[in-house]
Amino acid sequence: MTRFLSGFSFGSPSALVLAGLAFAPLLLTACGESDPQFERGAGLFDTCAPCHGKDGAGRLDLAAPAIAGASEWYLKAQLTAFQERRRGYHYQDAEGLRMRPMSRALDPNSGEIDAIAAYVASLPLADPPATGFGDAEAGEEQYALLCANCHGRDGRGMRSLNAPSLLHLSDWYMTSALKKYRAGIRGATPGDAAGATMRAPVVGMSDPQIEDVVAYVMTMQRLPRKRETAAAQPTGPPPVSVDPAILPEGVTVGMVEEGQSIFHGAGICYTCHTEGGAGGPLAPDLTDDVWLNVDGEYESIVQLVTTGVPQPLEHPGTMQPRAGMPLTDDQVRAVAAYVYALSR
Repeated sequence: MTRFLSGFSFGSPSALVLAGLAFAPLLLTACGESDPQFERGAGLFDTCAPCHGKDGAGRLDLAAPAIAGASEWYLKAQLTAFQERRRGYHYQDAEGLRMRPMSRALDPNSGEIDAIAAYVASLPLADPPATGFGDAEAGEEQYALLCANCHGRDGRGMRSLNAPSLLHLSDWYMTSALKKYRAGIRGATPGDAAGATMRAPVVGMSDPQIEDVVAYVMTMQRLPRKRETAAAQPTGPPPVSVDPAILPEGVTVGMVEEGQSIFHGAGICYTCHTEGGAGGPLAPDLTDDVWLNVDGEYESIVQLVTTGVPQPLEHPGTMQPRAGMPLTDDQVRAVAAYVYALSR
C-alpha cells in the first residue's frame, strides 16, 4: 500500500510517521499481541494517526472522531462504505470527503481493512468529556422513543441491526452525525440499508432535540463495548396464531409465519413499528383497522412494502422501498401477509 499523510500542518510528516511507528510496538507489548496481522494493522495505522490521534482518541480541531476500541465489525463496515462511496459522497460532508481518499489507500483485497480494524479495536477505549449543553432529562425520553430499539437502552449497540455502540464517542461528533443523517448528507445513497434505517428517526428532529439526545447519551454509564453478539439478537414475539379463513386467496398461514420472522429479523420492520407491529413514534400501529397510507387490502400492502412510504402522513419515519433491505418479492409478500393478519 502507498502510505500518505494528511496535508494539515501540525508537525512534520516524517516526525508523525516516526511517532506512529514508535508508538505501535509499545501497544503491541502492552496488549500482548505479536501475530503478523496485528503488527500489520499497527503499521498501517500511521496513516490514521495524524487525524485520529496516535491513541485513536480523536481530534476536535480536525473533526476526526474517537475510534479507539470501536467494534471491529463496525470499523470494517465504515471503511468499506467510504471506499464504495456510501459515505463521504456529499459535497457538504467535508469530513467525509477528507476521509474517503484516506480509506481508498487501503487495499480491500489484501486484508488491510481487516488488519487495521483489528488493531484499532484493540486500542484502549477513549472517554471524551461532554462539551455540549443539551437537556439530558428531556433527551432521555427522546432516546427511549427513537434510539433504544436499535442502539439498546444502555447505548451499547446491536450488531444484528448494524447499530454501533454510542458510548465513548464525542458529543460534537454525534451531534454532527445526526444532523448529517437528517439532511441526507449521510444515509441517502442507494443500497445503504443501515443509513436508511438511521435516517428514519432523525428526519423530524430539531436541533435542540438532537442536542438533548446527545446530552443524555453522554450521561450513560461508560460500559465497555460488547465483544459478543449472541445477546444482541432480537428474540421477537411468540409464534403468530391466525385463522386461515381470514386470509385472502393465495395467502397461507406459512406465509404469515415467514412474514413474522422477516418482520422481526432481516426486514428490520420492528425497529420502527416495534415488536408485534404495535407502532411507535416513528411508524403507525399495524394491529388496528386504521390505515393511513393504503386501504389495508393485501395487494395494497404488498405494493406499499415494495415502493416504501417517502412522505408518511402522520409519522416522521420515512419507509424505504423494501425497508431498505434486499428482500425478494416472495419475502415482501410474506411480510405483507403478516401485516394483513395483524389487523384482522
